[in-house]
Amino acid sequence: MTKSFPKIYSTFSQDFVSPLFPKKGEKVKVSIVSSEKMDSIILKYDGQTGLVFNKELKEDGRYNGLIKYSISVPTTLDDELFHYYFAFFVGEKSFYYSKKGVTRYTPNTDDRFSLVLDLDAPDWVASATCYQIFPDRFCNANSAIGAKSGEYEFDGGKVTTPNWYDKPKAWEYSRCCDFYNGDLKGIESKANYLKALGVNCVYLNPIFSSQSVHRYDTIDFFQVDEKLGGNIALAELTNTFHKEGIKVVLDISINHTGLEATWLKKALKDENSDERGFYYFNEDGSLGCWQDVKTLPQLNYSSEKLRDLMYKNKNSVMQKFLLPPYSIDGWRLDVAPEVGRRGKSQLCKDVWREVRKNLKKTKKDLYLVGEDWDDSKEYIAGDMWDATMNYYGSGRILRSWMGERDRFLEKAWGHNPEKEEPWNAEEVVSALNEALLDLPGQVPFFSMNLFDSHDTPRLHNDEQVFDREIYKGVVLALYFLPGMPNIYYGDEILLDGELGSNEGARYPMEWRENNWDKDMLSLYREIGKIREEKSFSYDSINILPLDSKAFAIERIRENKAYIAVINRGEERTISLPSFLLPEGEAKVILGNAKITKEKDYSIKIENKKSIVIAIE
Repeated sequence: MTKSFPKIYSTFSQDFVSPLFPKKGEKVKVSIVSSEKMDSIILKYDGQTGLVFNKELKEDGRYNGLIKYSISVPTTLDDELFHYYFAFFVGEKSFYYSKKGVTRYTPNTDDRFSLVLDLDAPDWVASATCYQIFPDRFCNANSAIGAKSGEYEFDGGKVTTPNWYDKPKAWEYSRCCDFYNGDLKGIESKANYLKALGVNCVYLNPIFSSQSVHRYDTIDFFQVDEKLGGNIALAELTNTFHKEGIKVVLDISINHTGLEATWLKKALKDENSDERGFYYFNEDGSLGCWQDVKTLPQLNYSSEKLRDLMYKNKNSVMQKFLLPPYSIDGWRLDVAPEVGRRGKSQLCKDVWREVRKNLKKTKKDLYLVGEDWDDSKEYIAGDMWDATMNYYGSGRILRSWMGERDRFLEKAWGHNPEKEEPWNAEEVVSALNEALLDLPGQVPFFSMNLFDSHDTPRLHNDEQVFDREIYKGVVLALYFLPGMPNIYYGDEILLDGELGSNEGARYPMEWRENNWDKDMLSLYREIGKIREEKSFSYDSINILPLDSKAFAIERIRENKAYIAVINRGEERTISLPSFLLPEGEAKVILGNAKITKEKDYSIKIENKKSIVIAIE
């Protein structure tokens, strides 16, 4: 009798790797599950001698109806990554199982499962829901502060102070000098609004003293902009938010300053000053600026004094705000892959390794998230950033599912994306899985997943591709991916905006409830509550196509599973494989669908509707 070929599965999760964050030399228990009883399964893993060691796994009970096999082995003492994969036999053939799935050939090192040893990433991120705020455009609570109309000129523009609900003018007219005068006290006042969304982390775009509304042109990194309320207002905000269980992540660009920076003024006044070495100067004596943007002179990390002031010393910029009375919880790192790079000066990775080493000593559970639009694998292997703003592994893919052409195939920074044929489910699943499996095992749990931000047109403002029901599916997908979903302020109410420039994605927040999209707000609150109550955190992740117009994102643990079915197709019945899923009644906890089960689940799903299923 021919033996049937088993279905097998292993992954990086609390059910399959224990401890999930091992120290160097610590024993780790690795597990795999199979639909069939196996004669032998072998774990092949990095040994202390530099060779690959072998150990046979032992049967270890059942897992959601499948046979579980486990073995505990020691990790290595001197490696940053610990690699392993499996070998098994069916009949007279041998096979291997790795991140690539089942193969007849030995998987290469990149395709093997890998764990970062001694990883000090912040545990709170995996279960968090984040909300991004552009401070000038969120809420004004103190009319006594803020910019004054005509107060100063900047980059060819003069300060204006539009009424709160005025439409922002194009950059050619505003020159980033149009202050709506949102402030930190205004943000603080909306803690209850944020909590109702299930938010327990806020990410604030830059708040340091500056001349522009975006505040990436820093004057003094040690001083919160008085137009926002100053240092005292930040201390009060973090104190209030921490009492409410909300973490605070600040945006910083250590890559450049503004033209009015105190450091730059000293550098230009005295060629022999320490500050002169903080900047790049071209051969003609002119300032070296980031991307040749004349208002953003680039910082030169050849200067040890600059490194001390920015992140090394206890009273440095990046350490000061980790300590009381501010006690922020993370830094978002602007243009992170470009820091320290200019011509022959290539100091980027050196700088980020130092930043991590110095800051984690002060606050171990600090979150360091880099802005990078591409594959960031080399920066998030445990020695630089904790994570990236995951445009690459979430937003760019999900926008393609909506039928929007990738911004990096467009001109003008992608602010006028073209419409194209939407990606099908197989293409989306392949892209999502590729992005996840390309990373060391634990790293995806700390991703900041997003599809909108201050640097992108809002997806719902793209009338060429926007479809309310398909868009709802995109939101559900964002919440189910491993890591932390990041809501860009106002997306939950479908805030007005337009394509064409950054200004179109920075409309002032709408606080007149009659103008809110209550249907969308309800969705965000519902999925926020589900994420908050079910706490996916370190659950297993399984992403699979169901047909060409639907895919599932499964978050699985022993005896429980939560499944988002993301659908853009017509009403029909689709099949959801029961492999890996626990026994128990499948209930729709968000949306509407009829579910029956024989061997697999049959789901009669409505036109373009996406749903969330719980099996508990």
